[in-house]
Amino acid sequence: MLLLFGGAAAAAAPAASAASAAKSLAADVIARTNAIRKEAGCSPVRADERLRSIAQEHASDMARHRYLEHEDRDGTSSDERIGSAGYGNVTGENLANGYPGAAEVMDVWMRSAGHRANIEDCAFTHIGVGYAANGHYWVQDFGG
Repeated sequence: MLLLFGGAAAAAAPAASAASAAKSLAADVIARTNAIRKEAGCSPVRADERLRSIAQEHASDMARHRYLEHEDRDGTSSDERIGSAGYGNVTGENLANGYPGAAEVMDVWMRSAGHRANIEDCAFTHIGVGYAANGHYWVQDFGG
């Protein structure tokens, strides 16, 4: 058994654990999204690292600055952010905060017509999910 006290290693452990938890939650959201899409007659969306990175950056920024908007603090829209990943024509974004788990956030999104429409839009082929635990901020970005 190795014990670490203080220093950079101690600070890195919680950060690594938070990143691992966020990836696990994101994978759960993607699996649930694809199950819903299958029921709707759509092909599954594939995880895209570019979209994941953009979604994670936006989730982290919203958590850090306590806002919930499709436009970031610099005025960049979700369409512009997603477009920068190479998805210029067919984009969508779902946001939420305050829901600690994938099941909860998916339930909320599915009870909202606009969010549900994004999840069930068969034109989308790729997805990226970001999650920030501080306030439970979620970003689900779609590209097609």
